[in-house]
Amino acid sequence: MNARSGATAGGRSSLERGASALEYVGLIVLAAMVVTGVFVAVSDSQVSQRVEAAVCTIVTAGQGECASGFGGDTRTPLERATAGRYVALGDSYSSGEGAGDYDSDTDYDHGDDWDWDNWGDDERNRCHRSDNAYSRIIARDNDFAGGSESVACSGAEQPDVEEPNGSNDHEPAQTDALDEDTSLVTMSIGGNDIGFADVVKDCIVNGERGVPFADSCQEKHDKRLQKDLPALKKKLVEQYRDIRKKAPNARIVIVGYPQLFEENPSDNYKNLLFKEDQEWMNGKATELNSVIREAAKEAGVEFVDPTEAFKGHGIGSDDPWINDLNFGGPGLSVTDPGSFHPNAAGHAAEADLIQQQLEDPVYP
Repeated sequence: MNARSGATAGGRSSLERGASALEYVGLIVLAAMVVTGVFVAVSDSQVSQRVEAAVCTIVTAGQGECASGFGGDTRTPLERATAGRYVALGDSYSSGEGAGDYDSDTDYDHGDDWDWDNWGDDERNRCHRSDNAYSRIIARDNDFAGGSESVACSGAEQPDVEEPNGSNDHEPAQTDALDEDTSLVTMSIGGNDIGFADVVKDCIVNGERGVPFADSCQEKHDKRLQKDLPALKKKLVEQYRDIRKKAPNARIVIVGYPQLFEENPSDNYKNLLFKEDQEWMNGKATELNSVIREAAKEAGVEFVDPTEAFKGHGIGSDDPWINDLNFGGPGLSVTDPGSFHPNAAGHAAEADLIQQQLEDPVYP
């Protein structure tokens, strides 16, 4: 089963289970309209549009994009998404870090290589925008009337979305790419803001059964994350709403983070990570996705969660969609920055999920 079919099976079952409830809500709305005299002086098409809008508002708790067809817009969800320009925002999970085939202008660091000719040259751009990233796949698979652009950047945090990126050359604020002609925005952001890379590093250095009389990674980060995650949610809501203001005609699809490891991981991953640390990190990824989902719902934007699709494809599986720890990174790096990031197959799976959302949206 491929990612698309698995995701579809999961998505369809919930919709099928909710079909009778949706019809019931529709009947209630229709009855209420009859009682309140809404039918007076309105046409059949107006009635149909108002019922559709009312049902959608109730089902999505007023948070989703309702009513293709309401207000005279008869386009399908996909047609609305492709009517203008597609812009991909976000961090390394958006840019395609770890998926290879990087744009040359986002894959250089003259201050961190062995080339004598570059000594004293600090020019740098390691945004690593990959031709295999989910955004590039979405751009190739759809006909966007206004074209497409990815401005996502590896290592990006929330401020880099709305301010120039001081860590990479020639990277203005990502939201500068948005305007009224933007019809689709995708974004993954938040992992760097809560220091998830530090969590992985600390679990490698000292896991739950590591050095005695010193804080394990879990002890070091649990309390911090309890405070940081609620703060992150508030910032995400504000950021999603700001994106809406800058791209008022766009569908905004927020993409969550996959779990890194298998559900029942081996006890010692490369003799670096204990089983309980891998399971704990998976749990933190679930908590992060929950926060992102809640923020998306509050801000009235869409959300895609890759967790289910990636099951059976984590690090340690027979068919991993996540890169394991690789040493010998570019330049003077000890490790490859693509470690613990989705590979090309993982991005293809995420693109499949996003495509399904574009064609048949489900709201958080």
